[in-house]
Amino acid sequence: MRKKLIASLVGISLLSLVSFQAMADVADGSYTETVPGRNGDMTVTTVFEGGRIASVTVDENVETPEVAGAALTDIPANIVKANSPEVDAKTGATITSDAIKSAVIAAIEEAGGDPADFAGISTPETEGETVSLETDVVVVGAGGCGISAALTAVQAGARVILLEKAATPGGVSIIAGGPMGINSKDQEEAGVAGTFTTADVLAYWQSYNCWMDDGQLFYNIADRSGETIDWLEENGMAFTFVGNAQSAHAEGFETYHIYEDQENKLGYYEKLIDVFKEAGGEVYFETPAVELKAENDKITGVIAKGADGSIYEIAAKAVVLGTGGFGANADEVLEQVGFPLETFTTGTQTGEGAAMSQAIDAGKGKTIQQYHGVTSFSGIQTGQGKDEIAKAIYLPTSVWVNRRAARFCPEDLNYDTALCSNAAATQGEFYFSIISGDMVDKLESGGSKELGVEIAVAYEPTIPMFSIDEGWTEFRAALDAGVESGIVFQGDTLQDLAENMGVDAATLEKTIQDYNAACEAGEDPVYGKDPKYMISLGDGPFYAVKARPVSLGAIGGVLVNSNLQVIKEDGTVIGGLYAAGNDIAEIYNNSYPLVEGVTMMTALTGGRICGEEAAAYAAE
Repeated sequence: MRKKLIASLVGISLLSLVSFQAMADVADGSYTETVPGRNGDMTVTTVFEGGRIASVTVDENVETPEVAGAALTDIPANIVKANSPEVDAKTGATITSDAIKSAVIAAIEEAGGDPADFAGISTPETEGETVSLETDVVVVGAGGCGISAALTAVQAGARVILLEKAATPGGVSIIAGGPMGINSKDQEEAGVAGTFTTADVLAYWQSYNCWMDDGQLFYNIADRSGETIDWLEENGMAFTFVGNAQSAHAEGFETYHIYEDQENKLGYYEKLIDVFKEAGGEVYFETPAVELKAENDKITGVIAKGADGSIYEIAAKAVVLGTGGFGANADEVLEQVGFPLETFTTGTQTGEGAAMSQAIDAGKGKTIQQYHGVTSFSGIQTGQGKDEIAKAIYLPTSVWVNRRAARFCPEDLNYDTALCSNAAATQGEFYFSIISGDMVDKLESGGSKELGVEIAVAYEPTIPMFSIDEGWTEFRAALDAGVESGIVFQGDTLQDLAENMGVDAATLEKTIQDYNAACEAGEDPVYGKDPKYMISLGDGPFYAVKARPVSLGAIGGVLVNSNLQVIKEDGTVIGGLYAAGNDIAEIYNNSYPLVEGVTMMTALTGGRICGEEAAAYAAE
């Protein structure tokens, strides 16, 4: 329902607005422009009356409402109010905001006007008033971690202020599928509770991580994960227990709980905010924390800045950091990873938690990338839009080669989106997924079942990456368009293909010849790929899709101990300061593990633990 509401925004009447700009020289009327948004094209209609912007309406769009909702409603309103497209973007939805503004500029030009005539009224920037507040607990960030912490603390009797940089709650938790849990009521109903323990999961976890993590911290969070899911459901959030979503994890621990309504993720967090406010909590949206205050290694408060320039000086006894890591900080990601990386964010996860804590002498915590899935260079964010080209990457009958023209993993590894992304990331910024023209013919006629592929890769619980038994009728055209734009390479022979890819031809020829021979033998002697996916590429023609790893988030930077207390390098606790969610990475080795829903568990359960501890500390 929310998507329909956003897709048909009501225009805003000029009659209720006051402005002192002169009328511009534009032809009155309605002008509809189509512009690229974050996830695809959007249509925006601008109406001019009497030489002024009378209304701006966002029509067809494929933006993610949980991320872009505030921009889709507020930016049109602000443009009309200012009679200008020169308005501030919404934090966390900059791309969508800029798209709407560019559509209005295009409409001005189509109407015969000059965008400079709609430059708006310039006002000097001011710091605004300083507001002094006092509370027991301040929670920084209203994502899964922050909302869980804030609601827990207020239910424990603490006075709580919740600060959020964006205009809406949820953070990256509204992009996720759901959390892991151990012994929840939902698992009891499914007969799963009691079939494994937290210690069992920890043993597997430590084996995967080679013991290069804080196992006690993982245990402390995981052991309360089931009860946290129960608590969240009691407060208005609903989950469906699915056990494991990815076919590669079918034999693993059944821990995964997904949002019951995948179209209502934002709504769940808005509900928790309502429960929080009804319990006496205060929320400040578009008000990021900018500084922590501490004396003698104890928290004394937080400085925050409102959208209107107001400075909030908040005295507090305890603070919980839940700022979501640094996935939206492209410079920091580049520095840590060594190459540009597509990262799932809402645009607000820029590492403030780490920066603010380190500014008061907290240690620098471990950081990792939550590598999860691979994609093309189409610009369509994985899971956020239809990407025909990416189907070639997720087809297990394809052949993956790196820039040295060598295979580096079994291609059916893509059924585990964490492991395939880990493998891809070791190859650097990109690699190639090769398929034959004969494969394309078969896919066009009858879908992947024509190649013996009867299981679609599930990137998220509700998003299969390709159709099994329906022809991929748009696939070839997408590949050919990709050739034109330089993100797909084509060759009638392997030598031609190698030249177009920019790799060594002799090496590529040997790689494919060896692979074809292995297909004929029915066995992958190196990587053990499932024989049912071993299909010779033949003699050509060939397509090579340029592919890259994806990260669900850049995690860490805040150093905590096993009790989620923020600490200095020597282990000294900073009294009253706690952190969880994607701000911490001490439970990991260097990658995202295979237990489904673990980062959401770290946010929701970790946040709840932080809220309890912060409320207790403030009451001392």
